Amino acid sequence: MTAVNAELRAAAYRRQYRAELAESRDTAWGQYADMAEILEDVSRELGSADGADHLAERRLIRYLKTLDIDADTAVYRDGRGRLRAVIESGELAPLTRDDDWLEKLSAVLGLRLCKLKATNESAGRLVLTEAEPLAVNVGIAAMKKKGEEVSGDRGTYFKTDGGVLCVILSDGMGCGQDAAKESGEVIGILEGFLRSGMDPAVAMKTLNSVMLLKSGDNWGFATVDLMCVDLFTGETSFYKYGAAPSYVMNGKSIKRIKGTGFAPGLSDGRGGAPDVVSMRLKPGSTAIIASDGVIGDANDGWLREILDSSTEDMKLLARVTLREAEKLYGGCDDMTVLAV
Repeated sequence: MTAVNAELRAAAYRRQYRAELAESRDTAWGQYADMAEILEDVSRELGSADGADHLAERRLIRYLKTLDIDADTAVYRDGRGRLRAVIESGELAPLTRDDDWLEKLSAVLGLRLCKLKATNESAGRLVLTEAEPLAVNVGIAAMKKKGEEVSGDRGTYFKTDGGVLCVILSDGMGCGQDAAKESGEVIGILEGFLRSGMDPAVAMKTLNSVMLLKSGDNWGFATVDLMCVDLFTGETSFYKYGAAPSYVMNGKSIKRIKGTGFAPGLSDGRGGAPDVVSMRLKPGSTAIIASDGVIGDANDGWLREILDSSTEDMKLLARVTLREAEKLYGGCDDMTVLAV
């Protein structure tokens, strides 16, 4: 009997190992497929560049010479048709010493410019790009669960070099330090992908496979809410992994955006695509992204009324939403609101 039991246990372990190996292989294949898609996107972007804008470059050189600046310049349009200007010189001080130098350069090139964060003026290199016609205000309000030292929710927002605003909210499973660690790790990985220029859908799928390989038998997960707004066109996409519903007021209509998927790391490597909802937002539109401590059930009439209040102060909108949610649900979970 002992020998039979030992063989049965060994057979069970072998089956478990084969199942885990197959799951890991599927996840790895999924990551290879995602990487191939990334490389294809890069090649398409390189191949679709519109080339140099020689007329604008000549105007820039003439303007720099009036400041006695001898520089190597390049003015061109990238794959999206967005103008970029690169100035390399050891004598950039005469250009940037004026407070309105960027406005003057904008007038020279005939469109509004902004400076990329990657610019290294101390190394004599200035990189400028066409400024986005749309702007966004973001307000954040947060509250940790009663009795906890930290909140398990983590959020951030930033603008990519491609002119896309990314707003991320992650809700760690449970509360406290462990939940905060999980949500913080998810935010860090996804932000790195997006800042590198990765397509948001591919970034979310890759995040799922990364978390699946990382977690193994350690059951700690975090939901993900990602909102991406193209500040040139207003095209907006919401990506969700197990996250609470979001609300968008576009014009006079209010839309509830809800996903049905699981948190990243809970779906197999070949599946696991996020829920995606896309739309074009008009100027004046407002969105609320919140953790499930704020939007706990289908009773959302109170939130729709707040959205319909037409306030332009996003910090105030986030605080009002949080206070009302606390009245309704009593702060029994971490609460975070991002108003956009």
